[in-house]
Amino acid sequence: MKKFFILFAALVLLSFSSGIAKSSTMIGGGLGYGTEIKELAIQAGAVIDIDAPVDIAPDFKYYLTDEFTTFWELNANVHYALTQNKGTNFYLLGGLNYATQSVEIPFASLLGTSSSVSTSEIGLNIGAGAKLDLGGFMLMPEIKYVLSSFDQLVIGASAMFTI
Repeated sequence: MKKFFILFAALVLLSFSSGIAKSSTMIGGGLGYGTEIKELAIQAGAVIDIDAPVDIAPDFKYYLTDEFTTFWELNANVHYALTQNKGTNFYLLGGLNYATQSVEIPFASLLGTSSSVSTSEIGLNIGAGAKLDLGGFMLMPEIKYVLSSFDQLVIGASAMFTI
């Protein structure tokens, strides 16, 4: 888990390098919804323009689950632009997904057993999205399917700001 956080941080830090960020780098946050977990997610991420028509887009999603369950995912995606307009652009999405689910077992410590169970999975993301230029920021709605033991359709939107 620690390695994935380091990878995410490295990708964001690389966005500040003038050699990689030729045009622009954006950071921001938004909301998502997972159809299998059936919960709302808060997300934060970046879009690093490495070379038209390709962007690197790492993000982190934390799902707002009940008090006994924790679910989050870390994604390292690549966007391939289908259009190169000024106002609205559409892209295809592909990448890696690392998801973790933990369940706390109430009163398990009273029975002398472990009080939580967790599992992690690595999967693949496939999907599509759009970049809508709204003046001071980009609105980026997207839809993706995660192929792993945590298969689910994830629908989300982010507000991204150029740095």
